[in-house]
Amino acid sequence: MNSPPVSFSDLKRSESNVMSLSFESEGYSPLVGKIFSLLLFASEPVSLQEMADQLGVTKAAVSVQVRTLEKNALCTKLATSSDRKDYYYISDDVNIITLRGTRQKIEIYNRHVQTTLETMETIGDLPPEERASYEAAKRRYKEAVAMYQLILSRLEGIEEEWQLVKQKLEEEA
Repeated sequence: MNSPPVSFSDLKRSESNVMSLSFESEGYSPLVGKIFSLLLFASEPVSLQEMADQLGVTKAAVSVQVRTLEKNALCTKLATSSDRKDYYYISDDVNIITLRGTRQKIEIYNRHVQTTLETMETIGDLPPEERASYEAAKRRYKEAVAMYQLILSRLEGIEEEWQLVKQKLEEEA
């Protein structure tokens, strides 16, 4: 078991590793997670070269991977006219964007499971040796639909509720 970080540097390194694994599990390059983590801890926008230097990779590698974050609205590019560099920072509404992405995935899974269940119910000529498998799968798909619908119902109104919580947090700061 890992021991908890004892310094802020250790915490940032630990979070970088967690984000790297998290983004990789979603099919992205681990570098995307490291960039996201770096930007989470940045107090001001960061240039591509600064990111490359801090992460020990090339500017080209950072440039390619930061576009993934930008495309998913998880970071924003800030172009400055003074030095021609592009700077990046975490989007102010990153939590809502993440929530919407999660909800969208659940909706996609739910539609797929519902479609599969509907298709199963149209299958007519089922051989006897397939009956047990069919019934087991049908039960599991019905449960999945019910679970996804429960999750989606719990997410109703959460954006509005989050805006109130965020506003309260800003007032307390």
